[in-house]
Amino acid sequence: MIGKWKVPPSVWLALLGALSLLIYGRAYALRDLRQHTVAFVVLFFILFALYLATVVLILRHESEPVSRSTWLIIILFALAPRLLLLPMKPTLSDDMFRYVWDGRIQNKGLNPYQYPPNAPEVSQFRRSDTTVWPHINRKSFVTVYPPGAQMAFAAIWRVVGDSVTGFKAAFILAELVGAWLLFRLLRALGQPPQRVLIYLWSPLLIFEVAHAGHVDGLMLPFLILALWARVKERYWISGLGLGLAVLVKLIPLILLPALLPLSLPPSRHTAGNARWWPSLQMLLIAAGATTMGYLPYIVTGTDVAGFLPHYFGENFNMGLARIVYEVAEKYGRSGSTFANLFTFGGLLVLGLFFALKPAKNDRSALIRCVWLIGWFTLFTQNLFPWYLLWLLPLLACLVERGKFLGFRLAPMTAWLYFSGLIMLSYLFFVRWRIIPWAQIAEFAPLYVLLLAGGWFSRHSRGVKAFAGSGVYQAVRNLNHTS
Repeated sequence: MIGKWKVPPSVWLALLGALSLLIYGRAYALRDLRQHTVAFVVLFFILFALYLATVVLILRHESEPVSRSTWLIIILFALAPRLLLLPMKPTLSDDMFRYVWDGRIQNKGLNPYQYPPNAPEVSQFRRSDTTVWPHINRKSFVTVYPPGAQMAFAAIWRVVGDSVTGFKAAFILAELVGAWLLFRLLRALGQPPQRVLIYLWSPLLIFEVAHAGHVDGLMLPFLILALWARVKERYWISGLGLGLAVLVKLIPLILLPALLPLSLPPSRHTAGNARWWPSLQMLLIAAGATTMGYLPYIVTGTDVAGFLPHYFGENFNMGLARIVYEVAEKYGRSGSTFANLFTFGGLLVLGLFFALKPAKNDRSALIRCVWLIGWFTLFTQNLFPWYLLWLLPLLACLVERGKFLGFRLAPMTAWLYFSGLIMLSYLFFVRWRIIPWAQIAEFAPLYVLLLAGGWFSRHSRGVKAFAGSGVYQAVRNLNHTS
């Protein structure tokens, strides 16, 4: 018996893991998740409820030592669903087939930014192809993926060829390396390392990498490396990790203002310009890594932006960006242009604020990363479920236990719930159009919880500040005297 529990927490953990694995097995039996979207979404929310119960269990007992058997349970039920979903054909997304194609043509000596898949110049590479070519999206456009991702595609294809399973296995391995780095990050922050379960057992991560095979799985270890090195004050490693993450996915670049060590205690530095050296070091390494990644593709004279400019004109699953978009369209302006200006203009303002008022400590720097990710998530024109994967390591570090269904009523709890609610966006596949009630159910709880959590957190800080004030102490002493 541990505390008030009649059953050891490890037993509950094993039970929740086993139940989850049964649900993953049922999802596997559906085969084509796009053809059975409603059934898949129902199964996902059952899984997500079990996941939240597991997170509550971990947080409730995080002050207790973790036994070897508990770690074995955590690892077992992290690996089992990944191995189960690995051989599945990715049906929630067809991005994986573009990865394989890009890897193939690079190994044939071509630049992926040079020709779209349907160009006559590459016809010999798609002839008699029934496994990859039929499933590629946007066949008339060149690739959108940056050079780091392209190098990975080429390297993986050289080993596994056209095997989608082989590509997914590489991405799973990468995000598991991310879990090991997150374990080290948690220890560096003084947090219980078993919180890594919040990342490892996330059904969002498992489905979007082990099933759909998104390249975000490859980006995660580099991003977590950047966070860990920032906490450990190894700024050149932090810059390298961030630069490599940008090479794989581009969008981690927005986290730079939050991670720059602009405000450090004077005792750590000598006088004068040495105070700026850590930030300069991080900037130079990040810029150098990114530049070196782009060079091999730039020297051929091709446009390495690829499909990216066209991507900014598309929209899917818009949150608050829809308001900006529709207002602009109402007044005869380009909704996409104004939505993008609002999204990236807001990120610029936040970045400047963070630069002028630097983070006081490591936790504050991580919270600022959440602010930047949050702004992007709320105002981007394109919000696919896998776009939330980079939030999971931060959730593992920052989510707190409390009385609101086992969690503290705070913004991090809102984002934790949204990592499940975002799967409602897949209901678009049912009739290939937006379902209003699903979007309300997806976004409304996020907005309510963010506002309530923000107010509650601010109110709690005010109460704590007053409790520590001289006025409070004087009133308290007066009451005791009376």
